[in-house]
Amino acid sequence: METRLFIFTGFLDSGKTSFIKDTITTTDFCKDEKTLLIVSEQGDEEYDQEELESYNCDITYVNNEDAWSYEYFESLKEKYNPTQVFIELNGMYNTNKLLACSLPENWVFVQVLTTINASTFGLYIQNMRGQVYQQAVHSDLLIFNRVNDNLKKSFLRNNIKAINPTCQIVYEKEDGTVNEFADDELPFDISSDELEIADHDFGIFCMDARDYPEKYENKTVTLRGKFIGRDKVLEDGFIIGREAMVCCEDDTSLIGMVCVHQAAKQLIPDEWIEVKGLIELDYDIDLGFDICILNVEDIKVIPPLKNEYVTFD
Repeated sequence: METRLFIFTGFLDSGKTSFIKDTITTTDFCKDEKTLLIVSEQGDEEYDQEELESYNCDITYVNNEDAWSYEYFESLKEKYNPTQVFIELNGMYNTNKLLACSLPENWVFVQVLTTINASTFGLYIQNMRGQVYQQAVHSDLLIFNRVNDNLKKSFLRNNIKAINPTCQIVYEKEDGTVNEFADDELPFDISSDELEIADHDFGIFCMDARDYPEKYENKTVTLRGKFIGRDKVLEDGFIIGREAMVCCEDDTSLIGMVCVHQAAKQLIPDEWIEVKGLIELDYDIDLGFDICILNVEDIKVIPPLKNEYVTFD
């Protein structure tokens, strides 16, 4: 039988401990399991060892990320023989270092879960982007908690999706219930048949068009970006895009849209262009859903933008 390892990431006061305690004590996730909890960060909220033991869960502590090694995990296997392992990872530890660690036979990392305090996310993404990147880039599920009505959902979502497009995101209100509020009002009039996307709204537009392509079908759109290269499938297809800074200037993620125009063969990589055209939907077999295709009617070369990076402010 496999022993499954779950990594819980997040900064101090992000809600990791509460999330883990709820998983152990209020769900069936630990039913018929022998669980081991490895804690590498101790915040304001503590674990009750007797309570954990009542759910067949042992607990051990790590004070240095250099402890991650095959020998360490092998010793845990011999001592506890768990069927599943929860690792509460210190928010300043390197997730890559843990994931790269060799494991005992039949031990396997299966999921990374991240908690983020939505009320402080803006400060972290501005001042500690590298650490946010480390936590989010591997996340299968990310929970924004303490979301209030004053926070822009698109700001939270788009910054994470730029780092990890496939990550599932859940939003929790301050009372712990799942937040079902509608998307924020977009910075352009989505009801209009013609949209001229401002340069600072490029990222918001492309991310929203990816998530909700049906909203943009048959709309005429004008936007500016770089010619990234030819599309591998569509004849006369190409990508217009810009880079979003996900960690630092040396670590960016491309955000863009597929376009079609007969002049694609004449365009030069990294050339700045303005395109205008009608959006149609096309089913992408690899992705498994419809995507927006901009059938370009007008294209022209423009000077480079003053700020070439995408932001989600």
